[in-house]
Parts: sequence; C-alpha cells; structure tokens
Amino acid sequence: MKNDKKIIKKALLWYNIKANLGEGPLWVTHSKELLWVDIKGGLVYAINAITRVNNVIYKGNKPSCIVQVSNHEFLIADGHKIALLNLITKNYNEFASLKFNNLNIRFNDGKADPNSNLWIGTMDKNALHNQGSLYLINHKKKISEKLNNITISNGMTWSLDAKTMYYIDTFEAKVYAFDFNEKSEILNQRVIIDVPKELGMPDGMTIDNNGNLWIAMWGGFSVICWNPSSGKIIDKIEVEVPNVTCCVFGGENMDTLFITTARDGLSSAELEKYPTSGSVFYTKMNVSGFNSNYFKI
Repeated sequence: MKNDKKIIKKALLWYNIKANLGEGPLWVTHSKELLWVDIKGGLVYAINAITRVNNVIYKGNKPSCIVQVSNHEFLIADGHKIALLNLITKNYNEFASLKFNNLNIRFNDGKADPNSNLWIGTMDKNALHNQGSLYLINHKKKISEKLNNITISNGMTWSLDAKTMYYIDTFEAKVYAFDFNEKSEILNQRVIIDVPKELGMPDGMTIDNNGNLWIAMWGGFSVICWNPSSGKIIDKIEVEVPNVTCCVFGGENMDTLFITTARDGLSSAELEKYPTSGSVFYTKMNVSGFNSNYFKI
C-alpha cells in the first residue's frame, strides 16, 4: 500500500543558549563559523561549527546584523551606527552612522547586494507604525533612503540572476519584489507573498539554489519555503520554539540551514513551555544555498 504521509522536517537544537533576540546569522566559510547577534543582549557571537564553542566577538548597544567585508572584517549595524570589526586585531571603528530624528529608531536587518553595496533597514524600538526606512550605503559611504513608512524592515535577498530583490516588512506580513539592476536601483514594487496570519509573521529570509525563499516565521514555530513566482508554499521546517527570527545556509556543502530564535515577547509561562527559545537550531537540507554577498570598501 502506498504511503502518502508527508515527511515533516524538524529543526534540531544546534546551540543551546538563552538569547533575548537572536538574529542575523551569517555563515563564514573561511573560518567555518556561524556569526549571529543577540540584539537586545547587545552581543555578537561566533560559533565554531567543529568545536561548537560560542565566543563573543563584539559588545555593543543593539547590534542587529553582520555583513562580511573580507575573511576577517565585518560590518556590524548597531543602533544608529555601523562598526567595522577586525577579528584579527579585535578592534572596531565606526564606518558610518545616521542621525535619526526619532531617538527610538535603530537599524534592523541588512545585507550586501550582488553589486557589493549595503542595504539596511530601520525600525522603531517599540515597533510603532511607519517609522522605519530602507537605506542603501555604497563603498564611498554615501547613504540613500530608498523606502520609507516601513514598520519593521526585515529580511531581504536577491534572485539567482540578480534581477530581482525580495524584501519583507514584518508588520505588513508581505514579501515584496522589486526589479533590480547593476546600479542597485529598485523599481516596480509588487507584493508576491501575502502571509496568512495563522502562519506567524515573516522575519528573516534567505534563498536556495532553486531560487525559492526560506522565511523565518515569528510566532509561527517554523521556517517556511515559498516559490516566489507562484507565491505558493512548497516546504516547511518545524521549530520547537515560537519566535523564529532568521535563517541562513551554511556548513561544508552549504546544505545546512541554521536558524536563530528569540525569547523576546514570550511570557514566563511560554518560556517555561519552550525552554530552548533563544537557541540556534539547524536542519540538513536537500537543497543548498550560497555564501552571502560581500560589502566592498
């Protein structure tokens, strides 16, 4: 008799830690490390994939994302500043900063694009509506606002042919697509995925080698894979904690999906029920991903 039961992927615990707001995972092939942040803890970590040792590499205010510059240099967005960290010297300097009119505004998610520019969004610390923006920063440190009236600027990635940029405003529960070109211009904004509320809120995002989007679901106990062309769900990874924040492909063959989570927003009862909230999870995949784009200085 044919067994039609669907195989359910479940993420496994990779590193047990009580991060308040784990986010921004970045796989570093050179050192075989997963770099990630605890935004509200003010820390940036590096977990060695072989030893599973988790070292603090940066202490700050509200570090929210990490972008690679070279084998040993990384940009770290922190509050309203962007620091350039050298892991050999352990020193960091301010690379760029923005003066926000509202002191509650901070940087959130950010990534380098295929043209080696930095895209980074902002949000109000209390998630007030329409207070955030999306900025483009080039190697000359020129900062340009590209979108505004954003509530929680979050996940972003680019299509395999670099002709489309995908972008999430978590509060709107929408995934947008833009035409994208070699000048890093975004045009023709459209909604490609309207996430049903019962699935949670879309947070961080990455793309696989088939061009499908893997999106972490805040409040949704999962990472869900969507086909960006059809807007249909094609796969799902269950995570044992509610607030799933971001994901990235890494590992020896780039076929391990690392998943960050958060304790933030959970009640005492929920934290007791889901004690591994804030930890880093993983799952082996039948697809692979890519190294993240570098920022060019």
